[in-house]
Amino acid sequence: MNKYYNLLGLQLEEVEKYLKEKNITYTVKSIQGKKDTDKLIIPKVIKISELDNCVELLTTKFSDSLK
Repeated sequence: MNKYYNLLGLQLEEVEKYLKEKNITYTVKSIQGKKDTDKLIIPKVIKISELDNCVELLTTKFSDSLK
């Protein structure tokens, strides 16, 4: 599990690119809150789990605080 620790908090697009380069099979599951969904636009990885021969990414969306 420690081998994926550096991927936590990154945007989903970056993590997918890394996993594709390493030829690692993955799935993505998303969770979503009920408030301010129009402001939440950036999907980030918040949990990574290793399953049999696959990696599961749990994501949620964050706002772009720079705007």
